[in-house]
Amino acid sequence: MSKLLLMQTLSSLLSTIHDAIWSYNLSEKKFIYLNKRLAEIFDTSIEAIEEDPKFWRKYIHPVDYSYVIEQTEKAFNGESVEIEYRIIVNGEVRWISDKKVAVAGDENSVVITGILSDITKKKIDETILSDTERTFRYLFVNNPNPLWTYDCETLKFLAVNNAAITKYGYSKEEFLSMTIADIRPEEDVPLLINSVKEVRSQFYDSGRTWRHLKKNGDLMYVNISGHGIKHMGRDAELVMAHDITEQVKNQQIITLAKENLDTLINNIEDHIWSIDRKYNVLSINNSFRNIIRRGVGRDLEIGDSIFMPEFTPEAKQLWLKYYDRALKGEVVQFIDQIKLPGNEPYFSETKLSPIFNNQEVVGVACISSNIEERLETQKKIMNHNQSLLELISIASHEIRGPIASLLGLSEVFNTQNYADPFNAEIITLMQNTIRQLDDLIHKLVDKTYALQQENQLRYSVQQNRSESGSL
Repeated sequence: MSKLLLMQTLSSLLSTIHDAIWSYNLSEKKFIYLNKRLAEIFDTSIEAIEEDPKFWRKYIHPVDYSYVIEQTEKAFNGESVEIEYRIIVNGEVRWISDKKVAVAGDENSVVITGILSDITKKKIDETILSDTERTFRYLFVNNPNPLWTYDCETLKFLAVNNAAITKYGYSKEEFLSMTIADIRPEEDVPLLINSVKEVRSQFYDSGRTWRHLKKNGDLMYVNISGHGIKHMGRDAELVMAHDITEQVKNQQIITLAKENLDTLINNIEDHIWSIDRKYNVLSINNSFRNIIRRGVGRDLEIGDSIFMPEFTPEAKQLWLKYYDRALKGEVVQFIDQIKLPGNEPYFSETKLSPIFNNQEVVGVACISSNIEERLETQKKIMNHNQSLLELISIASHEIRGPIASLLGLSEVFNTQNYADPFNAEIITLMQNTIRQLDDLIHKLVDKTYALQQENQLRYSVQQNRSESGSL
């Protein structure tokens, strides 16, 4: 192959390369080769480049100019140079990678050969990446929630942020000498190790409450979320801990209060239940549950309709009317004879109160008290009062009649002549009146004794109840 053909072939190959390639004869001060990519980078023509070999200097960014000229002089002196700098083409800043090397040419001439690459996109990407890394680093260090990364194999802390240092009380150096097991109670470590085995390259929320220990020994409850990552080629995890200690303690207080309230509600004889707007049971105490169980042979469960199949149509319509009034915001109170399925009718005092949520009625709270004993007591009180009225009547009317008769007879008795035949008749009348008065006195004594016995019985029952309640 001739030298000319070889040069043509080489030139064709070099013209397809994306980088600019050139050769400059330093002795003759002219280009001996350049491809069209060089002209494209500077947005000029090959002819303009050949006419002015120093054309490129006017494109150099002012900030980089001295550095680029200094490095180029080194290439002219026989050194290999590889630099990056900026040029300005039509007002646009471009980044250039410039590689130059001096080689010996024919007849002791020196040829500078260079490769010029447009690396603008690479630099922009590097800038974006650097800004992103800097942003994420800032977000990590200054995040208000404790953050750390750890090695999934050794469990050693790899990095911690300021919030973790403040929250847990360890210094950064102390953290980096510890493992994530060191901030857990010993009994929680096996569960921790099993959890670490599930770490993947994706976000996850543990879905449970973890216990952590501060440096001072205080126990802290946290929610944990994380994401598996690679750290220097090793499996690691980025973790965020959210302190929920106050929420847990408050929930424990609420739970205890609810348990106490449930215990109280489930140990009173009144029937207590609540329903939602669809008449489904929201809550039910043991007293009401038991009376339903006795009646229909099964339990009324949360979520069941309050209108069991055993309800008669008449009873359902009556209760539906009461419930609907309460669901409209009215407090409904009534005394009626209750007919629960499978149970004997009994008189009850019932109160239905609307349950509000943000001023909207969402259900009804119900309490019903069996008042059969109260009504019986009221009946006894009425009978007692009637007996008292009878006593009063005996004392004020029936006794006063015979006494008045005796007084009248004594007035007509002939005290001047005891042998007066009329006196015998008066004495007979007085004897009859006295017997009538004696009957009334016995009647009064019997009623008084009956009332006394009833009061003693009532006092004994009340005292027994009081003593039983104080146990």
